[in-house]
Amino acid sequence: MDDNKIYYPQTIDENPFPTTEGEQDFGSTQQTAKGEFGSQTIKPKTFPTKRIAYEVLGSALNTRSRRILAEFEFTQSGALQIGKYENGVSGDIRISPNGLVGRDSAGLTTFAIDATTGNVVFKGEVQAGAFISGLVTVGDNSVVIDGENKRMIFYDENDIPVILIGNG
Repeated sequence: MDDNKIYYPQTIDENPFPTTEGEQDFGSTQQTAKGEFGSQTIKPKTFPTKRIAYEVLGSALNTRSRRILAEFEFTQSGALQIGKYENGVSGDIRISPNGLVGRDSAGLTTFAIDATTGNVVFKGEVQAGAFISGLVTVGDNSVVIDGENKRMIFYDENDIPVILIGNG
């Protein structure tokens, strides 16, 4: 039984927690067989500020299905481009404070909305269940449908009205 070692708990002195009020000295000089060693002075370190994520990405975007799950509010920016134009391969859409422009893989504008004037241009067909307009100009201004005055006017090549349907 003399071979059994008995271990006793070691007492650990309390050290103050480092603060930002100056340098802290932990412990005192110790004497060892190889010489005398002293404790180092630790310079105060500030703890980083706590950062909290207020919005979890997963609640607004599903990156696996690539779907937007919640509403987003956009901030002011110079422009936004969707897609990358590559000649003969793919087109793109550009949104800016000046308007909205889409182009095809040949680089031709397929639609445009001018944010300043409100003018809209489409390269292809426009289909709608209903169409409301005060004035419709067809072709090279040779036919005008005027809904406000309830009339249709057909012009000849010299821009002289040749047919009038409705009130004159």
